[in-house]
Amino acid sequence: MKNKEVGVFSLRRNPFTINNFEEAFENSMRRYSLRQMNFMENISEEQILESLQKSMQVCRLAGVNTVQHFKKIYVYDPAVSSMQIDWRMTKKGLNLMVMQTPSMNEKMARWLWELADL
Repeated sequence: MKNKEVGVFSLRRNPFTINNFEEAFENSMRRYSLRQMNFMENISEEQILESLQKSMQVCRLAGVNTVQHFKKIYVYDPAVSSMQIDWRMTKKGLNLMVMQTPSMNEKMARWLWELADL
């Protein structure tokens, strides 16, 4: 004869589970990294980081949580045995960075034209 187990059911919310779900959802939306900025020619790392800071400032001023669109990650490069900082971002975050970039070239102009059509 099999014993039946009774599961506990509670109407109380478990904030730990909700936070895990929200974090997993936000991570799934951050599909892009600073490496996607390589289509821009003649742009320095300092300019990329400046556009990142400006983009995050736009989010803060607009009342948007920057963590939803930008997250710092660490990438290990075994070829040179070093750790590098990269940023994962959403499509909105990447597009915002492109708009904040000071350099202009043909590829950048096409990207901005596409953004204007959204």
